[in-house]
Amino acid sequence: MAQAFVSFQLVASQWGAPAELVVAAYDDVVARYREPHRRYHTLEHIGEVLELVDGTEVELAAWFHDIIYDTTAPDSEARSAMYAGDVLRRLGAPADVISEVQRLIELTAGHGAADDDVAGKQLIAADLAILSSSRERYDRYARDVRAEYAHVDDSTWRAGRTAVLKSLLALAPDERARSNLARELASFSSPQT
Repeated sequence: MAQAFVSFQLVASQWGAPAELVVAAYDDVVARYREPHRRYHTLEHIGEVLELVDGTEVELAAWFHDIIYDTTAPDSEARSAMYAGDVLRRLGAPADVISEVQRLIELTAGHGAADDDVAGKQLIAADLAILSSSRERYDRYARDVRAEYAHVDDSTWRAGRTAVLKSLLALAPDERARSNLARELASFSSPQT
């Protein structure tokens, strides 16, 4: 956690905010990513994304893109963008930085960015990097996401997750991602025990 704090502190304190504001913002971020309903959308995920991004706006978007995670609402990304804007204003970030961070966060809702959107493509690729992970890590991700939707019955889950997996297959960056997604998708067509 100390390394994570240093990373957050470096990017969040560059506009001269008092140290106590930066610490309070970090503590709130950590508390939110430790909410009891989260299994995949945790600090581990944020750390994995941060390893693959570079640049103030993209790093901030990585920190805040899942800050609001409500599996019963369709607007978590929009709410996360609003939250990030509020925090960044308190930290003294310029308006152009805030608007870019918010734009990037909202891109994670559909996982799409224009071909010439370097920052957007970087964040989306980092957010979806889990798809190309090892079989063991991918399977843990799939179990963790299911746990985050524990309130959804199996039939509804299978239908919804199937639609998500099919859309992710279209975005899959490599053969390992396609294999992981296809394997999970096939698990929904096998007989349930």
